[in-house]
Amino acid sequence: MLYFLPTPIGNLADITLRTLEVLEKCEYFLCEDTRVSKRLLHLLTQNSIINHSFPKIATKEREFIAFHSHNEQAFLKNTELSFFDKEIAVMSDAGMPCLSDPAMSLVAHAIKHNIKYDILPGANALTTAFCASGFLEGRFFYAGFLPHKSKERRLRITKILNALAYLEEKTPIIFYESPHRLLETLKDLKDLALGMSLFVAKELTKLHQQYYFGEVSQIYLQLQKSNIQGEWVLVLLNEQAIEPCMGLSALLQLDLPPKIKAKIEAHMTHKNAKELYQQHLQENA
Repeated sequence: MLYFLPTPIGNLADITLRTLEVLEKCEYFLCEDTRVSKRLLHLLTQNSIINHSFPKIATKEREFIAFHSHNEQAFLKNTELSFFDKEIAVMSDAGMPCLSDPAMSLVAHAIKHNIKYDILPGANALTTAFCASGFLEGRFFYAGFLPHKSKERRLRITKILNALAYLEEKTPIIFYESPHRLLETLKDLKDLALGMSLFVAKELTKLHQQYYFGEVSQIYLQLQKSNIQGEWVLVLLNEQAIEPCMGLSALLQLDLPPKIKAKIEAHMTHKNAKELYQQHLQENA
């Protein structure tokens, strides 16, 4: 059976009792990073209360197996289904498995092959940041990690904003970001979401946790002068009306000359306009 275990996102005290119970009985661990998981178990055994209440965590023999985005498909393809009859813990480096994490493919694999599994609830940066933002909307849109390159990142942000505008949804959008790209992402948001409110959380649940509130451009200027090392969560409130954009499928349904239709499609998809033109000519033949 597979047990998907939540792990603390910064504060060891956020470990759950159910997670500790599973840690005592599992012999196999599928880990995003085996080094991180081993360190977590070591730290847990240093806690006198945990060590007294769950002594087997310190003494049980275990096998740690790497399961991450670079090997997940190969692992699932090459692993016998009988392996999943064992008691197996699935752990990400921090937070809930399956949220911006390769463990989701393991859930799909379990469903497909009728493998028993259980998802244990626990700490995650997504809901913690949303609750800390103070935005009154009772729902949010989770965008995960944005693309690394600015052009792709700006396109993704624009699509999300336009989609919510089309639905007339005033919905907070939640992003995860690393310190290496934080300022670049904030600059893109400043250009694309001017005037919108933003909540930014640094190092949630950790010793140096910090919150930032304000308009996007204000936070961008503020963080240019700050220490930005650490993990970040951004919650953007798309509170200003954005002119909705017509989608590609809707545009292609319009009665337009093939040449104009091809140019529009090429602009939206970055495909070759001449090839699209020939394609539309054949469709109209």
